[in-house]
Amino acid sequence: MWYIISILSGFFFASADALSKKEARRTPAIVLAWVREFYALPFLLPLLFFIDIPEIQAGFWSAMAILVILDLVTTFLYMRAIQIAPLSLTVPYLGLSPIFLLVIPSIVLGEHLSLLGIAGVVLVSIGTYTLQIDRAKFGFFEPWLAIFKNRGSLYMFCVAILYSVTATYGKVAIIKSSPLFMTIVYFSLLALGFTLIVAFIHRRKLRILFQYPAQKLGIGLAMALMAITHFTAIGMIQVAYMISIKRLSLLFAILYGAMIFHEKNIRERLLGGIIIIAGAACIAFA
Repeated sequence: MWYIISILSGFFFASADALSKKEARRTPAIVLAWVREFYALPFLLPLLFFIDIPEIQAGFWSAMAILVILDLVTTFLYMRAIQIAPLSLTVPYLGLSPIFLLVIPSIVLGEHLSLLGIAGVVLVSIGTYTLQIDRAKFGFFEPWLAIFKNRGSLYMFCVAILYSVTATYGKVAIIKSSPLFMTIVYFSLLALGFTLIVAFIHRRKLRILFQYPAQKLGIGLAMALMAITHFTAIGMIQVAYMISIKRLSLLFAILYGAMIFHEKNIRERLLGGIIIIAGAACIAFA
């Protein structure tokens, strides 16, 4: 069940990315970051009437503080990356986060991966390299070196590193509360943080926050569904496994890039996606 929920989370995440990239043509990155959190609240807050409020255990608020502070940074970098570069060039770098997840959860949560699980994580990372293999004609390491030559890719590489930390602390917060309660608190705090930042930066142009509400609500709905499925799945399985499966969002992002934004080199990136699926299969049966 966690496998299907993780794939759904990846689909909703890629859908939010595609909608965000369309909106990025007329919206600053910091406002777009605010949109992804604030406009998810109309879909998340009503859930408080249908769930049991869990007992908050010690460590919840400290984990949440780390999570929110880091995600204020990652969300802005993410939005800036997809604003200035193609989806199929930037989003694939998120496939590197499972590599960092080999180390961080073992330190924070004491989790250990099986050999087959490790093989799956490595395959996911190889698939990420293949997504950029068209650049290998300039040198074997060029698909990796390209990270530092394109600002969008560099921003997303930083996001991949930070995501490995936030995914880990997100699970800590879930363990100390419950998946849905944690999701609602998390989005509410992020929305509050971005509201303060945006109100300061764009205090003379606050009307941009509420222009084109239908498009913004579409982004919010996709983000709300992503968050519910994400934190539900991550509460059911080890962090590295869930995140590796969720990275199937790369395939959805590549297809969105081809169909909506007419991006290039789709064949090579789909090949990389197939390798990622193979890695995901290893993880699922580990």
